[in-house]
Amino acid sequence: MANQSTVGFGLRPLRKVGQTDNNAGLSEWSKTASSAAINHHELTQLQADGTVLSSTVSTPNNLGSLNGSFYTDPSTSKPTWSNYAPSVAASDHVCLINDDPQQMYEMRTQLTSLTTADVGGCSPIVVGTGSGTPNFISGNLIGAVGTNDQIKILGLTRDTNNQDVSVSGSVWRVMLNESILGNNVAGI
Repeated sequence: MANQSTVGFGLRPLRKVGQTDNNAGLSEWSKTASSAAINHHELTQLQADGTVLSSTVSTPNNLGSLNGSFYTDPSTSKPTWSNYAPSVAASDHVCLINDDPQQMYEMRTQLTSLTTADVGGCSPIVVGTGSGTPNFISGNLIGAVGTNDQIKILGLTRDTNNQDVSVSGSVWRVMLNESILGNNVAGI
């Protein structure tokens, strides 16, 4: 049976690792005015100046996935909520990020080589093309399994419509391995 899709959706928060309560807490992080847009559920990274951007394939300073942003629209001067973080010249732009190092996510892969034998392994993200207007959903995908990369693979999804590992598009449960708030990376 084929999977529902092969299009990435980034890191979709699922639950906490372990037996703690999952309160879906979000932290506020500043975004530099007019910096590049960040899509919904895209992996974010902390910059040396304390602001956030989208993570790249080799970024170790990862925070978590973007859930939305809040800013004062420079053209209307009105407070604005968005499910992504657009590139706007707002000096008060705040991103709301699922940044708990114990957060478990679901993430899609284009690989057909990923199997349950890879559980416990690590992978970098693949920055795929996300959806544009009107949804702006991340295109982040799981990359090839390596040794010490951004994402730790925890297991195949429990969603039976996305468990076919023989074709691309299977969904996996993951958590951040290289989290700036966790124990696995040095500071900036």
